[in-house]
Amino acid sequence: MVTFSDEELIDVFSRQLPDLLERRPELEPVIYQGFMKAFVRREEVAVILDELRELRAEIDRSFEQVDQRFEQVDQRFEQVDRRFEQVEGATNALRAEMNQRFEQVDQKIEAFRNEMDQRFAEVEARIVALEFGLHKAIDRLGSRWGIRNEIVFRKTIATLLEESFGVKVEQCTIAGEQFDVVIYDHQHILIEIAASVGRTIGKRLERKRRLYTESTGIAPTRIILATADIHSHRAQVLRDKGIEVIEPEEPDYSKI
Repeated sequence: MVTFSDEELIDVFSRQLPDLLERRPELEPVIYQGFMKAFVRREEVAVILDELRELRAEIDRSFEQVDQRFEQVDQRFEQVDRRFEQVEGATNALRAEMNQRFEQVDQKIEAFRNEMDQRFAEVEARIVALEFGLHKAIDRLGSRWGIRNEIVFRKTIATLLEESFGVKVEQCTIAGEQFDVVIYDHQHILIEIAASVGRTIGKRLERKRRLYTESTGIAPTRIILATADIHSHRAQVLRDKGIEVIEPEEPDYSKI
């Protein structure tokens, strides 16, 4: 079998084959058939090209669909971003509103605290005025009458307290003991008025405190003893027990 080099084959197809077909035209069909067996026909090439074009078109369509999906995904992300911005804006607005409301509540609490402090100060001032007036009234009436008529004195003090200081004065009898009670701002104050007292006054006042508490369920806030005659040592013992003692002041003879 004879083999040709590349250069020889090129020479055969480019120079010798045309010369051969020119000399012997009858060989053209034979040579053509030989070429057809070695190479694909034009129609087949056209079919392959069509298939390639269709494949490329299909690939292009697939890429277009992928691009559309990416655009849809991008739009979804944009919607999510806008939603997050809306939620963040609403959260900031709610936080600002809550802070404003907390500030308003703090202001109201502070105003209420100031108002209560003012009211307590007013109540304390009225109690001090009440106590001062009671001392003055007892001293004035005691020095004038010598506290000889306790019934008239009780009525006078009750009228003075109720009409001048707006407090409530009650009288009651519990277990044979008479009670004079001053009620002011939910405080129950037991008042004991006597021209003179002896050494049993401490036990008597403690008994009256216990009887009143057991009968009413309310423990007296204060117990005040008003008397014109009491030994100074006995008065101090009562004060040590928390009982307030109102007694006439000793005259200052140095000013006479």
